[in-house]
Amino acid sequence: MALYFPTREENLTFLKRLWTEQETPCPRCGSVLTPLHRKAKKSNTEWKCPACGEIYRTIHMLDELNERFQ
Repeated sequence: MALYFPTREENLTFLKRLWTEQETPCPRCGSVLTPLHRKAKKSNTEWKCPACGEIYRTIHMLDELNERFQ
């Protein structure tokens, strides 16, 4: 899993936008992210880019963020 922004604050802003289900562009290609699991129980922790296929698992990203910026 890679973090896409150079600062902790930018990464946290990205994660918060996903958790609050705001329209969020993919950091790689700019397409709007969609929930990974549409038919299953609604969850705001896993997102997918319909254009490039990148999957964003926010809990794993938060763990990596905490490790990197301690």
